[in-house]
Amino acid sequence: MQNEKIKVTKKYSAFSYKAGNSFLHRCPAWIKLLCIPALNILFLCLPVYFALDLIVVQFAIACVLRFSLREQFTDLKPVLYYAAFVLVMDWIMCFGSGKMNFAEVFSWDNQKESVFLLVKIFCILQSASLVFKTSTSLELRDGIWTIEKAVRKIFHLKEKNFITNTISLFLNFIPMVSKIWDQSVRAWIARGGKKGIKMYLKLLPVLFFVGMKKAWNAARALQIRN
Repeated sequence: MQNEKIKVTKKYSAFSYKAGNSFLHRCPAWIKLLCIPALNILFLCLPVYFALDLIVVQFAIACVLRFSLREQFTDLKPVLYYAAFVLVMDWIMCFGSGKMNFAEVFSWDNQKESVFLLVKIFCILQSASLVFKTSTSLELRDGIWTIEKAVRKIFHLKEKNFITNTISLFLNFIPMVSKIWDQSVRAWIARGGKKGIKMYLKLLPVLFFVGMKKAWNAARALQIRN
């Protein structure tokens, strides 16, 4: 039973690449890196119903690409954590200010702006999920390099491309952190541990130190290569 749980956790690693031959897989990474962030900035500025429409469209695209509901939910879980954090902070502020009328504090009039922001963040994470699931780390790096090369050509800059390495390291660090966490949870379960507060207290320091070590090794490798 434990082996089955471990396999499921490994299969649905957040923001991990999923091989395919769809139109989005074949789309050059530099186009996705330019279009999707631009769309998200636009939808952050527009009314919330535009973000809701984009959520529906992106969900439909993910289904066409055969990304399961579990895979999509795994990538979008941070929104739930952020929502829980917002609610807890509102409760703390309510309690600290002496306002015990929770119905008023958590009414729609007081919470609608937070809800609208969460919807837009949800939309942004959906876009990021589509990019990471249809682009390998090498494709993302080549896409960033293509963009930087074009910018340097336009502005007649002769310096060596250095932004590419920095941004690509940052982007690839996101799925790497998820992979480290999944591996840590699988190891915890394999040793008979159970999910709960104790697991998070034990594994979060591991996530931090292993992540920092991998980031350091990657940065050193790039420095030596250059």
